[in-house]
Amino acid sequence: MLYGSIPVPGLGESGRPSSILCKRLLISYGAGDNRGAQNFDVIRLSTYRTACKLRFVQKRCNLHLVDIWNMIEAFRDNGLNTLDHTTEISVSRLETVISSIYYQLNKRLPSTHQISVEQSISLLLNFMIAAYDRLAAIPNYLILLLVVFTYPVIGLDIFSQMSDSSGLMMFGKLDQFLKEALKLPTAVFEGPSFGYTEHAVRTCFPQQKKIMLNMFLDTMMADPPPQCLVWLPLMHRLAHVENVFHPVECSYCHCESMMGFRYRCQQCHNYQLCQNCFWRGHANGTHSNQHQMKEHSSW
Repeated sequence: MLYGSIPVPGLGESGRPSSILCKRLLISYGAGDNRGAQNFDVIRLSTYRTACKLRFVQKRCNLHLVDIWNMIEAFRDNGLNTLDHTTEISVSRLETVISSIYYQLNKRLPSTHQISVEQSISLLLNFMIAAYDRLAAIPNYLILLLVVFTYPVIGLDIFSQMSDSSGLMMFGKLDQFLKEALKLPTAVFEGPSFGYTEHAVRTCFPQQKKIMLNMFLDTMMADPPPQCLVWLPLMHRLAHVENVFHPVECSYCHCESMMGFRYRCQQCHNYQLCQNCFWRGHANGTHSNQHQMKEHSSW
C-alpha cells in the first residue's frame, strides 16, 4: 500500500459523559501493551490513529481473544439469533450477553491465561454504552458491532440482515448499520474523520442501484474499502502484524530492528521507517513526508 501526502483531519473533542468514559478507557493503558507508552493523538494519519485506538480498546476489553464461535454461542444462548437486528435490547440484557461471551471464553483458555471476567465485562459494557450514548436501551445492531470487533470480514451474516427475500440489499438497512458502526470511531474522538453522514451509503455504492451479495462483498473487501470504513480492515491488519519482526534498522530512530509494519520510501535509496516514526511523520536527510511510502507487513 502506498502513502503520499495526506492531510491530517482535526481531532474530535466532546465534553459528553460518554466521551469521558471512552477517554478513561483509552488512557487506562494495560500492562504489556506496546502502545501503552504513547499518545495516540500524535499519529498524524487519521486512519492509523483510529485503527490504533480501536485495536487498543479491543485488546483492553480482551475481545481479541474472542472468535466468531464464541459470539454465535452467546447469541444463541441468549435468544438473539431469532431477533431482527433493529430490535432494541435493555442494558441489563446486553450485560448478560457480554457476560456469557467472557465466561465461555475463560472456559476455553488455559488456566495460566485466564482473564478477569468482571473487569472485561465492565470495560466493554461501559464502552458500548458510551459509544451509543444512551442508557435505556441499546439496538441489537450494536451486538452486530461486537462481530465487527472480533471478526475481520464483513460478510454473509451481515449482508443477510440487510437484504430482502430476493437477495437484494436494502439501502435503508445498510444506512442503519453504518450509523451504528461509525459510532465506534466517533467514540474514540475520530468523528470528524469517520463519523456518520447521510451520504455514507452512497460513498460505498455511488452508482449501483441493485446490490447483491457478491457486489457487496467485493466492495467491502476491496483494497481500499469504502472511505468511511477504511479503518476497519486496518485494525485487523494491525492485529496480524503486531508480532512481525523486521531485522532492519529504522533510518530515523536507528533502532536495530522493527516490530509491526515497515515503511520503505519509493524515492530514497534504502530509506525505511519503523511504524512509530512513520505514524509520527518523522523524516531526516533528503527524505520528505511528501514521498510515497510502501507499507510492508512481512520481511
